[in-house]
Amino acid sequence: MKINMDLNEEEFVEKYVKDDSLFYRFLRVILRFIARILYRPKFYGKENIPAEGGVLLAGNHRAMADPVFVCLGTKRTVHYISKKVVMESFIGRIIYWAGAIPTDPDSTNKNSYHAVQKTLSMGKAVGIFPEGTRNKTNEVLLPFRYGAVRLAQTTGAAIVPLAIVGGFKPFINPIKVYYGEPYTISLDSDTEEENQRLRQKIADLYLEHQ
Repeated sequence: MKINMDLNEEEFVEKYVKDDSLFYRFLRVILRFIARILYRPKFYGKENIPAEGGVLLAGNHRAMADPVFVCLGTKRTVHYISKKVVMESFIGRIIYWAGAIPTDPDSTNKNSYHAVQKTLSMGKAVGIFPEGTRNKTNEVLLPFRYGAVRLAQTTGAAIVPLAIVGGFKPFINPIKVYYGEPYTISLDSDTEEENQRLRQKIADLYLEHQ
């Protein structure tokens, strides 16, 4: 499907900010069945995810399937930010109907950011990987971008740090997802300090359970 990043802000938000859908729930049932066979996922700290209100689920990112496992740990619909090139691929329409919001690293407009702001302001859950891309290094985490912290500051949404642990080898290593305690960020907090704080929380979760 074709993604138009050049719509004005109002049109972009109207097109890509979607209500929770039956399709998402149906897709989650299918993915849960497949995941249980291949990866035997286990989830810890699910009670830390607020039952309502805007929330950012922020974690490490090493595999393409990471969003799936984050979503399987909660009954809430989790809206994700997905790169334009992915949403224009053969699975693009599925991702779109599941509630993904497109982004384009080469674009200078802030449509994606405003769309996520709107999603959080509507009291929905958003999944985000502050590293911005998959970590293919031996480092625990890549440097963090500031989107998660700034979104939490401007919307008042809670952040739930999380760590995905496992080797993603089917039938061998079970995937484990650990959800930390939620917290909020005040408008007058220092963005750099808060970004490092979030990074440390995720790193601590990962190192504790790897």
